[in-house]
Amino acid sequence: MHTCFSRIAFIALTLFAMCGLAACGGGGGSGGSAPSALSYESPLTAMVGTAITALAPTVTGSVTSYSVSPGLPAGLSLDSTRGVITGTPTAAATQAAYTLTAKNSYGSTTFSLLITVKIAPPSALSYPSPQMYPAGTAIEPLMPSSAGGPVAKYSVAPALPPGLAINSSTGEITGSPTTPVATAVYVVTAQNAAGVTSFDLSLAVITVTATPGTLSRMVAGSTPVTMAVTVVPVGFTFTGTLSAKAVDSAGVFSANVLVAPGASSGTLVLTTSTTVPTGHYSSTLTISLCADPACAVPQPVPSVTVPFDVNVLAGTWPGDHITALNAWPGVADWTMFQGGAAHTGYVPVTIDPNQFSTRWRLPAAVVASGQYPNISGVTTAGGLLYVAGGYLLSARNESDGSLVWSHDFSALAFPSVNPPAVANGAVYVMAGQQSSAAMYAFNAADGSAIFNSPTGAQWEHYLAPTIGPKGIYTNSGAGGGLYAFAASGQQLFFDNLAQTSVWTPAVDDTGVYTYTGGLLQVYDPQSGAVLTSINDPSFTNTTYELGGAPVLGPSGAVFVANYANAAEAGPNGNSLIKFDVNGKTIAWQIPGNFASTPAYAKGVLYAANDNPLRLEARAETDGSLLWSWTPPTAVDLSFRSEVLVTDNLVFVGTAWATYAIDLATHQTVWSYFSYPLGARLAMSPNGILYLNATDYLAAINLK
Repeated sequence: MHTCFSRIAFIALTLFAMCGLAACGGGGGSGGSAPSALSYESPLTAMVGTAITALAPTVTGSVTSYSVSPGLPAGLSLDSTRGVITGTPTAAATQAAYTLTAKNSYGSTTFSLLITVKIAPPSALSYPSPQMYPAGTAIEPLMPSSAGGPVAKYSVAPALPPGLAINSSTGEITGSPTTPVATAVYVVTAQNAAGVTSFDLSLAVITVTATPGTLSRMVAGSTPVTMAVTVVPVGFTFTGTLSAKAVDSAGVFSANVLVAPGASSGTLVLTTSTTVPTGHYSSTLTISLCADPACAVPQPVPSVTVPFDVNVLAGTWPGDHITALNAWPGVADWTMFQGGAAHTGYVPVTIDPNQFSTRWRLPAAVVASGQYPNISGVTTAGGLLYVAGGYLLSARNESDGSLVWSHDFSALAFPSVNPPAVANGAVYVMAGQQSSAAMYAFNAADGSAIFNSPTGAQWEHYLAPTIGPKGIYTNSGAGGGLYAFAASGQQLFFDNLAQTSVWTPAVDDTGVYTYTGGLLQVYDPQSGAVLTSINDPSFTNTTYELGGAPVLGPSGAVFVANYANAAEAGPNGNSLIKFDVNGKTIAWQIPGNFASTPAYAKGVLYAANDNPLRLEARAETDGSLLWSWTPPTAVDLSFRSEVLVTDNLVFVGTAWATYAIDLATHQTVWSYFSYPLGARLAMSPNGILYLNATDYLAAINLK
């Protein structure tokens, strides 16, 4: 009995412990209960665009699901199983009560959660910066980034450079900048109802300026002519090794570009193609600017465009371009052979080959003379030019080439006419042969006769008389010699010299200088007394022509050669000689085939040598070669003109073309078609280059 009772008591106690008093009896209940005491941390203040910290419920009892009414603010969500509220609000909402319900099968419990969603001010606004944009090129859209609340409006101050704009809704910057602008800070502001934020955007609009603005050139067919373009970066500096490539639709220019960099710029040397057909080309050249020798890496401004107008010439005249005459200040007329009495061929001006154009052209009559079939040079004075051809001496208007007056020598017993000189209102010319040879003077304005003074001659031809302050001097005489005349026509003196044709003396204030081969002599300008004689033992007379004149340099220097001998075969047809008059010696002597009278300026002698075929720049002091230039085509076989030099260019002609060579770069910068026999040169103070060929007289505008 006792054991049985104990087991019954143990079972009863165990059931009581497991079920509890209410469940296992005593209350008469249903067997379960609803959740209770639901709560959340409240009130909740959230920010638009910022994720909230997960909000978990506190509840008593078991919960099978959660719900909320009304729906939570946009961007927030309720986990219906766990009751956790998460998310990122996307829109502002005023404070409101949201009833959350937790329930199970026995019932439910609720909680009223207060939620406010506010807008956060924007923050951490930024753009990629700094920026450099090439002018005239559409930019890649520039997009902002920011934190905080959504941006309602973007603005910028000061205004962006012309051509760029900001989208006030998105902050995107787009457009094509039109004008170079130095680096500056543009403050971009992002704002909404809650506040503002800003960013300092550093921005520059960069460009490359190209000078000259237009390339304009005449080019003789088959000759490569260079044109320099200086490129200057604006708003930036070139990076790496500046290199360039050129392209144009007609193939006028070679793709290869020589770059001569400067401290903050670069000079691009472009070259015309030698295979481009003759014709007039007017288009645009695109020059790629690169930062590496292979031209694979672009500069910040990747290219620049330059308009061009190029006339590739053969025998066709490009047309007349008559402009108003406008003299260079301080530049003298081209009054004699090689410009003046010293025959230096120097004109003290700087000229731009981009300005050259054809002015007018006329037929020309030939003055025949052995090696020099057209020895007739042009001289100028007071807006008129004077030229001889056939049996005529003519005065023409520089403006349009129209005839002002002429004198016909065909009635002479032995008619001929030689190149004229002009000074002091008179034109002087040697005309006639044998017994009819004489020095003539005419009024420069109207051609009326002033005098004629007989000289006699033996079928000779002459260069223009040389006019000095004390007389007019010329080669003439039955056996050859030097004549001197006063301005009235009175003979001052005559001296016999070796019979040599085609020359003229040089003159300065103290002397008259003659070189007829084998001997340099200096005469007193009035009495004709011989002041100095210096022998040239190397001279060989093969043609009985000289073909040029002495050139006077500084301090008694006189430069000469027997130019007609340049046609002789072999490397030593003649020699270029510097006589030292003060020391009465030959200072130096250079063998070669010097074809024509050189030019002299600023310590440098510019001489045309046929063997080797090149224009030579030689130091006046010792004759050393400073640099040389070789005619560029296979048909350039010899030089056919004297040399003419300015402060930046030297001009010389072959049978194929007349060339201008840059003194700094030694490159050909202009050429004019002169085939088949070349042209003699003269330059007027009105900025006109004259080309006097066997069949035409052409005037070229230089400015």
